[in-house]
Amino acid sequence: MAGTAKGYDISAIHQGPGDLWIIGTPPTDTTQRLTLNATDGTPDATAHPASVCLGTTESGITFTIKVKAADIKVDQAEAPVDNYLEELDASIEAELSQQSVDLLQNALTTGVYSTASGYKQLTFGGISIVPSFAIAAITPKRTGTNLYIVSLLYKCNSKGGLTIMASRSKKSTHKVQFTGLADLARTVGRQIGVHYETLT
Repeated sequence: MAGTAKGYDISAIHQGPGDLWIIGTPPTDTTQRLTLNATDGTPDATAHPASVCLGTTESGITFTIKVKAADIKVDQAEAPVDNYLEELDASIEAELSQQSVDLLQNALTTGVYSTASGYKQLTFGGISIVPSFAIAAITPKRTGTNLYIVSLLYKCNSKGGLTIMASRSKKSTHKVQFTGLADLARTVGRQIGVHYETLT
């Protein structure tokens, strides 16, 4: 009797830092994936103009998809007979190192950024509409050049606001969390985001 092959694939073990990007123009419902620059994996400036890198990270980027399924129970059975999808939550989180005020605006999306001679500032208060945007984590694969793993939320907003620490003994960082929203204009099954790896 033949054995079953074990699914060991060392090349599928991922390791390495990534970058967090606000995507100026997200991919359409037809294309779904980002157009990346062939040499460095950044969002293509023509396909995705006005994209912004959020700078260096302190301890990596976390992409999370949580599925909450509710049980369907009937009195005739002691165990659930089925279940249905109650919620699907997707988020991208990171601890960012760079404290430039124009970058902080992306964590506090209800703030207003402005600059003039001698200063940059972020004012806040009085805006109740929370804007949405696309965000992506792009990480080079360790197994080849110009290969990437991408986690993309088509429409999201920033949760949690800002907490900025200043200390003599530790550099400043701030945590960000971006939560995916359902874009009902997109096709069912791909309304929130996509996670993929490039193969060529």
